[in-house]
Amino acid sequence: PPLSHRPPPSLHAAMRRRIAITGASGNLGTKLGGHLRRLGCEVTMIDREGGVDLRCVGDWKNLLLGIDCVFHFAAQNPFPEASWHDSACSFDITANVFAAAVEAKVRRIVFASSNHVMGGWKEEGITICEARAITTEMAPFPGTKATVPTKIDSTPYATAKLFGERLANTLSVTSAQSSFISLRIGWCQPGENDPSTLAFVGTPTMSSSLSAQVQKNRGKTTVNDPEKLSDWYQLMWLSNRDFLQICSRCITATLPQKFCVLNAMSNNSGMRWDLKGTKRILGYVPQDDVTKHLRPDGDLKLSIRSPVHRSKL
Repeated sequence: PPLSHRPPPSLHAAMRRRIAITGASGNLGTKLGGHLRRLGCEVTMIDREGGVDLRCVGDWKNLLLGIDCVFHFAAQNPFPEASWHDSACSFDITANVFAAAVEAKVRRIVFASSNHVMGGWKEEGITICEARAITTEMAPFPGTKATVPTKIDSTPYATAKLFGERLANTLSVTSAQSSFISLRIGWCQPGENDPSTLAFVGTPTMSSSLSAQVQKNRGKTTVNDPEKLSDWYQLMWLSNRDFLQICSRCITATLPQKFCVLNAMSNNSGMRWDLKGTKRILGYVPQDDVTKHLRPDGDLKLSIRSPVHRSKL
């Protein structure tokens, strides 16, 4: 199916809102900002490149006065290999944005959390045939670990996201006006976000040219087997149009409570990520499935294939 950016027609009429986006020049911010402007929204783009350093404590409330919904994407380092220092700075940004939004009486704050908050559950199994579904009711298990062959441990990055979720929960109780949605976003690559470039490295900062080293040191576990890692990362794919639909629905949805955590992936066959809550609360109707597209296997060969069904480790 085509990877169109067009949302369901029913969303257009409800989208005349004042929206602020932090991290506006990044991957997700750029996509969402352009989309909302095309729908006729008034969009305030907030970014360090525009002279706003949200790492610093300041009177950021004035940036958000009159804003209906804030999308918080900003981070010191938006990639899973972020250091503890980077991640601490990212949490400072989150705390400053949330405090300013509550003080400005913003109605809805949408936080870009991450699948890495639940990354430790990867070791149970890669597909739904091997292990239970990953729901937002399960205990957090921060950090995805892989060796590709460079070691990646996303625990610092994931911990900052988890603490952001916890802060949002607290503020939703203490604030009279503001409600929060934390989206545990899957893998939404920069640009066209085509499945053919979803290599097993799991991050755009690492080159697939490492494949020769990986093949030489190839393992059989969920940490070092390129085939398993390929399926894990690819089955959390979030297409551009599904990302834009989820964000659009976050603005207009009536929430059952003032704080919600929702998984944000496309409708990928065989994945463990549970979308029932996202569909029920947001009315999300995912349009894409990574297994219907060409995607690389552990040898970086492109094919259209169903997830490999393996026995549990």
